[in-house]
Amino acid sequence: MGVVHDVWRVTKELLEATVLPWPSEEREERLRTVDRLLREREELLRKLRPPYSEEEQELGREIIVWNQEIEARLLRVCEEIRRDLRMTGAKRQANARYVHPYEQPLSFDGMFYDKRR
Repeated sequence: MGVVHDVWRVTKELLEATVLPWPSEEREERLRTVDRLLREREELLRKLRPPYSEEEQELGREIIVWNQEIEARLLRVCEEIRRDLRMTGAKRQANARYVHPYEQPLSFDGMFYDKRR
């Protein structure tokens, strides 16, 4: 089968590597694995040349379905990373306010406001 079968094999590995959930302890290692597989698949895709046999076309259809699932999984991981970064930033700000309470501008909630002036 050649190149099409190799692309199918790498895509299957990529599908298995993107299985959710991604614990934060394993995230960096899994991202490296996904990146390596994507680079490998990109090289293989450059080598694809038609015409394709019926069996290769069937593998291609399966690859297309898997690509959609892989993309959806990677988008979820991306959103999870964004959420973690926002949470880290919020924790950092809260910690800074707690450690240095008088360096931040005072909040005005609870202050009396005179309408006549």
